[in-house]
Amino acid sequence: MIIRPFHPADTEALTLVYRGAVESIGPSAYTMEQVRVWALYPDALEEFRTRLCRGHTLVAQNDSGIVAFGQLDGLDHVALLYCAGDASRQGIGSALYAQLEAHAAANGTTTLTTDASRISRPFFEQHGFVMIAVENALRLGVRFERFQMKKIIDKKTASFWLAFERSWNAHDANLV
Repeated sequence: MIIRPFHPADTEALTLVYRGAVESIGPSAYTMEQVRVWALYPDALEEFRTRLCRGHTLVAQNDSGIVAFGQLDGLDHVALLYCAGDASRQGIGSALYAQLEAHAAANGTTTLTTDASRISRPFFEQHGFVMIAVENALRLGVRFERFQMKKIIDKKTASFWLAFERSWNAHDANLV
């Protein structure tokens, strides 16, 4: 598996990863109506491509193609983190998250935030986030419970991630 920057040509593959993740894992915590509405998000392909182009978006790819992606919106907000259903619970999301945190820390960020779903909340808690507030978001007339979460990146952790990102980038340069 490699983790690399997003390219606009990846958008359709990321749409499939997104939809596959929502449809395979979503029913464990959401109603079928909520899953249906949630899975519609990337249908506006150009809007989704524009969203993916902003911030720092990474994709995880293996021999079968793109299996996951994640995004920092700005340098301090984990906006997207999705793994295809058959790629979940294999450490790919954690590897993507580590790269996102490394990038944030390397750029001086000391606090990360996210709006976690019921499904992703335990993942973020395992990575040091704490819940700040519960919010009810409305999408296409359907309510979704989300959890506003926050993580403080201490200087020691930031230094570790800065070194990690530098070594990763050097490794990537050797692959080119």
